[in-house]
Amino acid sequence: MTKKVIKYIFTVSAIVMLAAVFVGAIFSRGKKADASDALMSESGGSLNFLVLGRDEAAQLCDVLILVSLDTSSGDVTLMQIPRDTYFDCSEASYKKINGAANALSLDGFARSLGEAMGTPIDHYLSISLDTLARAVDIIGGVEVNVPCEMDYDDPEQGLHIHLTSGSQMLDGASALEFLRYRAGYITGDLGRMDAQKLFLAAFYKRCLEVNNPIALMNLLRLFAKETHTDMSEDEMISLAMTCLTLKGGEAVFLTAPGEAVQSEESGAWYYILSRDSMAQVIAERFGSKNEFDKNNKFVDKQRKSFYDIYRKRVEVKLYGADELENGLIYIN
Repeated sequence: MTKKVIKYIFTVSAIVMLAAVFVGAIFSRGKKADASDALMSESGGSLNFLVLGRDEAAQLCDVLILVSLDTSSGDVTLMQIPRDTYFDCSEASYKKINGAANALSLDGFARSLGEAMGTPIDHYLSISLDTLARAVDIIGGVEVNVPCEMDYDDPEQGLHIHLTSGSQMLDGASALEFLRYRAGYITGDLGRMDAQKLFLAAFYKRCLEVNNPIALMNLLRLFAKETHTDMSEDEMISLAMTCLTLKGGEAVFLTAPGEAVQSEESGAWYYILSRDSMAQVIAERFGSKNEFDKNNKFVDKQRKSFYDIYRKRVEVKLYGADELENGLIYIN
């Protein structure tokens, strides 16, 4: 397996996958080698994971990433799903995907999302953004090139963001500000997700630079304690062993293709996925052989502005490992 692919397997959303793989590797000492049989995929040669970053205060998911590991080619795909994505997951009036885990439970959300995507989600991992901030402090901070002046205050949420632009070392608190900021981006939440891509690359790079065994052990303990997952010990062992045996492959990061639109009824903003563009991505990158969104979970056909975007093909932008590692993303 190439260094780039290993990097992006291990940096899946706030390094949650790193925790699963490393904890699994620790557990695997003294275990039988055939434990790899424990990790099975319903989608053939691909293992699909749902990775969530939760805002503990609001009890919503600010980070949603669908990850596919092709165990045949070694390819890894990480697709960010905007938190404002329209998703009809229950009878509740709230129809944004960031509230789906609360409405359906983690198990129910993973199952419902897989059915809508047309490809099974084999496992899920969930972690709070506050835990990520603690992780940043454990490794002594993360160096990030902040793309713009970030000034935002929301007393109701207790959210205060004040960061200057330019390359700087962020501690846990300022890293959390960086990850949550979106007010000054022209593209709103899409700009924030591009910033999150850069942060993940910088976070992993910093982990590689840490030579303190105690700090790394504290990092593993933190993630082992705070990660919520449906993976068993044997399945984490299997994932670690699978990653170590793969050869070749590439890693790509993308945002689920679609467009933002404002509801005429409520004035709230939603992100509407492009049916045809998503169907292509899911088929090519997530091993899907089924119809995308056959039950129209991602659109309200009665809202013309929603349905127009849903039926429109949208460009899919793929980012490679080199682009992320070198910060070659224009954030606006």
